Amino acid sequence: MPQRCSVVGVDGCRSGWVCAVAAADGLSVRVVSDFAAVWDLARERDAERVLVDIPIGLPESDRRACDREARNLLGARAATVFFAPVRAVLDADSHEAASAANRERTGAGLSIQAWHLVPKIREVDAVLRETQRARQRVFESHPELAFAAFAGEPLSEPKSTPEGRDRRLDALRTAFAGAGVGDDGSNADGTDAPKFDAERAYRETLARTLRRDVARDDVLDALALAAAARRPLGTLPSDPPRDAAGLEMAIRVPTGALGVNTEV
Repeated sequence: MPQRCSVVGVDGCRSGWVCAVAAADGLSVRVVSDFAAVWDLARERDAERVLVDIPIGLPESDRRACDREARNLLGARAATVFFAPVRAVLDADSHEAASAANRERTGAGLSIQAWHLVPKIREVDAVLRETQRARQRVFESHPELAFAAFAGEPLSEPKSTPEGRDRRLDALRTAFAGAGVGDDGSNADGTDAPKFDAERAYRETLARTLRRDVARDDVLDALALAAAARRPLGTLPSDPPRDAAGLEMAIRVPTGALGVNTEV
């Protein structure tokens, strides 16, 4: 993707959404209250791509192929990928009702962690169903797959540990420096590394936000998806199906790593 293009990496946080914007003028991070505001920011920055860590495209029954493939690629880190709930869960008004709806259609209940994601899934689903342009620009991704692509392997240390955070910051330095952007390992977009100092963006964001609103992991994940959005991307699975609302059930992953080689 040419350097002049803006991209946004997005991760949910307690106070809304963390948005990492990578553009010709450098790297910046903003926190917004809802996904409609994320889309407003993307339009304001004329973003060509928005990668978000949230399920997009929900099954009527069974598990999504993209979730199964992502878990297989991450190996010991598979548990970082939650299976997406069925679409009927969006109509549930309690964890018990949501879990029952999911169990009826998939044979498995819904974890409390997945239930806590449902309000954000609703937000993204509403924006995409209402806005055709958003469907052309906003895609699901997963930060641990992005970090694995940058590092050449899944990172075994959890982000909750100092060692895990340091490894991910190292991976982000490499990613924003442009190493391996092209499928041939060349610096495809010639990123000006000083303008894309991910560690500085990370620490500045932590300094101006409260941990009860924005966790360290949220900032790292948004930065990882911004870095991924600047690269050629493939999908899991390679020929993704669509859900009943016409939304693609796919996870975008940088090509040239983890065995994902078909660019979309």
